[in-house]
Amino acid sequence: MKVIVIGGGASGMMASLASSKNNQVTLIERNDELGKKLKITGGGRCNITNNREIEDFFDKVVTNRKFLYSSFYSFTNRDLLNYFNKNNLEYKVEHDNDEKVYTKSDKSIEVIETLKKDLIKNKVNIIYNKKVIDLIVENNAVIGVITQDNDKIFADKVIVATGGKSYPHTGSDGFMYEVLSKYHTITKIYPALTPLIIKEGFIKNLQGISLKNVDISCKINKKTISKFGDIIFTHFGVSGPCILKLSSYINKTLEENEITLKFDFLPNIGIEDLSKIIRKNPNKNIFNNLKSLLPSNFLKEILNHLNLSEVKSSDLSKKDEARIIESLKNLNLTCIGSKGIKTSQVTCGGVSVKEINSSTLESKIIKNLYFCGEVIDVDAETGGYNLQIAFSTGYLAGSI
Repeated sequence: MKVIVIGGGASGMMASLASSKNNQVTLIERNDELGKKLKITGGGRCNITNNREIEDFFDKVVTNRKFLYSSFYSFTNRDLLNYFNKNNLEYKVEHDNDEKVYTKSDKSIEVIETLKKDLIKNKVNIIYNKKVIDLIVENNAVIGVITQDNDKIFADKVIVATGGKSYPHTGSDGFMYEVLSKYHTITKIYPALTPLIIKEGFIKNLQGISLKNVDISCKINKKTISKFGDIIFTHFGVSGPCILKLSSYINKTLEENEITLKFDFLPNIGIEDLSKIIRKNPNKNIFNNLKSLLPSNFLKEILNHLNLSEVKSSDLSKKDEARIIESLKNLNLTCIGSKGIKTSQVTCGGVSVKEINSSTLESKIIKNLYFCGEVIDVDAETGGYNLQIAFSTGYLAGSI
């Protein structure tokens, strides 16, 4: 059987490998190299997957988690790591970093080279610098593709692995959504895993300051959403792992409304204990009493903002003490937007899962047309989960 895979990212390469066991596979890539987006993931380190049990992955999926049941169990994170083991790619588990799995060398290129070597070994025909501009569909079945130079390439099965709209400079610019919209419902596209913009101006004074173990919460449709982790302040607002995770849960609401985010910078210290620490040394100013709890530059800016930087504990009023506690335990900041799809790590939205058979990833509308990876309306938190979605859906789409 002849199989065409459109897109040479993580899902496309895995789909090609899975298909190549029993079929003649052609992989069409619009760039002059495979895995262009994969190369820059994890800051170039490539967070391949996560070391948690596969059952725990579902809680990390933000959009359409039930749809991924067959994909995750057909090709688990253990299967993926076994695959890399067999192909001599060394990796490491960072247990103190959310169980993330990286290449031992911290080089994403090793993942790409491993997959590419296997593609060549399995005689996959790789066509570079070729953009697919349409599908060839007859009698509700796909029979091939049309490229930008009007070449027609015929096949018995076509797998679409063209990614989303994030990082458009890698070729993942959402062009295929326009093509697919003629045949399928494309749900609205939102940025996921993206930095957030804050209205309050004093935040600019905190630019570059990073904090660990921050608790952030907000209310969306009367439901409280909270995330815990590390953040960094920027000239426009906030970023960092905790913020990126939160952004995926609020992106749809944020497009229409401002959202109040509540920051607890000391989640492990209660209000009464914090009050005692503030008052601990009456002859010292408040900054000195608190400097063991949080970074000095952060504390200075917060106290400056409250006009309390030079006040001694003995001179501190109850009202001002409450203001300090509020700023450290329950700081309200207004989120007015995100940095958008071009800076988002993944895309929320895509081909509607209602029109895809979750057990096979075949289209319910067009026979022999399959989907995998970010082109589908699925996305997850940071931590290696999105790449596992790419590999798992690629494997399932290719092996059917």
